[in-house]
Amino acid sequence: MAVLLTSCQKDDTIVQSLFDLSGAPLQYDDSNASRHLNVVAVSMICSKNKSENIATVRQKATQAKEQYPNAELILFSESVLGWYIDDENPEPYQRSIAETIPGPATNSIAQTANELGCYIGFGLTELNSENLYNSFVLIDPNGEIMAIHRKVNITPEDILSGIIPAAKVDSSVTLVTINSIKIGMIICADVNGFWLTKQLTERKAEVILHPMASEVPMFKIDAVSRQFNAWEVFANRWGTELDREYSGTTFIADPAGTIRVGDSQKEGFYFYSIGVN
Repeated sequence: MAVLLTSCQKDDTIVQSLFDLSGAPLQYDDSNASRHLNVVAVSMICSKNKSENIATVRQKATQAKEQYPNAELILFSESVLGWYIDDENPEPYQRSIAETIPGPATNSIAQTANELGCYIGFGLTELNSENLYNSFVLIDPNGEIMAIHRKVNITPEDILSGIIPAAKVDSSVTLVTINSIKIGMIICADVNGFWLTKQLTERKAEVILHPMASEVPMFKIDAVSRQFNAWEVFANRWGTELDREYSGTTFIADPAGTIRVGDSQKEGFYFYSIGVN
């Protein structure tokens, strides 16, 4: 059988077959769901300039809320404060855009979350005691930091950028509860890690928030939501960063792997009212 391998730590690899990514349609019936979460996944172009990206995140969050007034959570991509990697100058560039948490970027975006009265999630390079982490922050409607997840399964690009992985310990498993729904937080290649997948499935995560910086195309079926047996909110970047072409593939999929809303090759907002049985 042909398989698709993606970058992650060699001792902690999940292999997804092409069958998982393209066939076997299943059905998930949420017509009588008792709990709901209204989510917008955002695909955006990222500038190399941090201040421009902070302004864009705030602007797009406002636009998303105007377009979808019922939105309760708005999710942006991995490392949204800059390029995912500057191949010509990787670590110095990441250090130039890295921030502490809390810091100016989280404070600024927290103001927007408070003004809009909704959750905002986004990825950034975190500076912590001189260490760099690929992190994902979730801010609540009061403008408070609700949770921080640090990437456990880092990629070769992360390593070139000087980023270190979070340890495989209990504190690296990030779960929050919104509207009585258990929500797991992961970043990009975390999806390929057996350890983190096992932790989140054993704790019965019902929604996975998944910011990415990915060149993957849009598949017919979402194998990740099947892997976690949970809804997946997949937010990605779009555009060219040096020689890298990010696909913009952004979607919301149910636990059976059906993509309920999404698209590729453009910026956009993708809204769905997730129903959990």
